[in-house]
Amino acid sequence: MAATDRQMQDYCDQRIRVRAEQVRALLAAMQDDKSAIDDVYARASDANSPWADARTDGPPHLLVSSDVLAYNTFITDLIAAIQNDPQWPVVLKACVRPVGFGI
Repeated sequence: MAATDRQMQDYCDQRIRVRAEQVRALLAAMQDDKSAIDDVYARASDANSPWADARTDGPPHLLVSSDVLAYNTFITDLIAAIQNDPQWPVVLKACVRPVGFGI
């Protein structure tokens, strides 16, 4: 049986719009990470100046320079995938609230 108008509206309001705003916020956060990485990227790329995570709270993996470079590659790929997806404009149109509002 096909969904009712109420079911359609609820799905759009409770899922599509919410997820669209979350994805838009994630994209903005990754773009901000990318814009702030210059000096960190240079250090992580310098084989003569290795870095190791100094956290003492016992995370499952202490990060090293190559992890920073891998993260940069990952967010670069995700940013491109999101922005180049032909459906991205539709996702943006589904957003109601401004970036960062209530997320």
